[in-house]
Amino acid sequence: MPHLTDPLTLATGSVLENRFALAPLTNQQSNEDGTASEHDLHWFEQLASGGYSMLTTAAANVQSNGKSFTGQLGIHDDRHIPGLSAMAEIAHRHGALASVQLHHGGAFARQDLIGSEPLVGPSDDESSGARALTLLEVEQLHDDFIAAAARAQRAGFDGIELHGAFGFILSAFLSPETNRRTDHYGGNPSGRSRLLEEIIQGIRATCGPDFHIGLRLALSGQDPHLPELRDMVAVFLERGLVDYLDLVVRSLDTRVEVGLHTGEVLVDLFTDLPRGTTRVGVSGDVMSAVGAQRALDQGSDFVFVASGAVVHHDFPQRALADQAYETPRPPLPASFFRDQGRSPAFIEYLEGSLGFVATR
Repeated sequence: MPHLTDPLTLATGSVLENRFALAPLTNQQSNEDGTASEHDLHWFEQLASGGYSMLTTAAANVQSNGKSFTGQLGIHDDRHIPGLSAMAEIAHRHGALASVQLHHGGAFARQDLIGSEPLVGPSDDESSGARALTLLEVEQLHDDFIAAAARAQRAGFDGIELHGAFGFILSAFLSPETNRRTDHYGGNPSGRSRLLEEIIQGIRATCGPDFHIGLRLALSGQDPHLPELRDMVAVFLERGLVDYLDLVVRSLDTRVEVGLHTGEVLVDLFTDLPRGTTRVGVSGDVMSAVGAQRALDQGSDFVFVASGAVVHHDFPQRALADQAYETPRPPLPASFFRDQGRSPAFIEYLEGSLGFVATR
């Protein structure tokens, strides 16, 4: 079994110095126009000095109508490049790889943030009011993801991660519940994954073989379409379409509750697949050194730290220095986060959306 201190080489040739990577963490502290703020740079500096082998930005929207969070980072305009360049430089100065997570909110974009632009998705969505993208708009979305990756490369990043989870637009295309298209971007599993595959191929052609491509997917034990997702992942792994997977699970213990694989450990269904040159990482409730090592023991190549990073920005350093290390469990007083240099906007998000901040 690999150990947390072991280096890891991606198919691109880039080397992670250990098995800790930062999960893309929403923090809602970028400037209103999507440019990186001083708070973004301070947060990245803290993380970069904390021992991670790869840092990934918060979700950066690739089109102006994809904005889903107040204070969301942007990458849909060249004005975003200088701030992103500063973030990449911080990561590299501390010996970490740097990645941008590319995102479009789709039906989960916020109307109050995108103004008169429409909410869009693969198909009409009555609950949100989103309308189906036209074929020309799907093609434009494809082009804009690739253009965003090219901006990330110009800004000095080593690669990107595509956000294909939580109902945002790429995951909405993958789901038969939200993608009811009858053209070649829907209709069957191959059609539903076509946009994602074409975006990956376009980024590879534009940015070259040394620029890594990751893919984030969320796994749920209650997903009736889990077998279809697993089949898609198996094809992606067999063909080496992406350099790494970022698999989000609630817990390493989560089991499948419906369908063909009922009772099986959820993450095992994916870590057991033949992976070729693709690396597989797990994001979840990892808040201890033991939990991080357990993810490797269960078949992951590396660990994406999310909750643990919010509590202690230097989670890897602490975990590598003490095998018994474990973060305090939220909710925690607001002063705990203020004392560690979190911005007011970040703390407000932790309190309102994540419940990480004790209200009393």
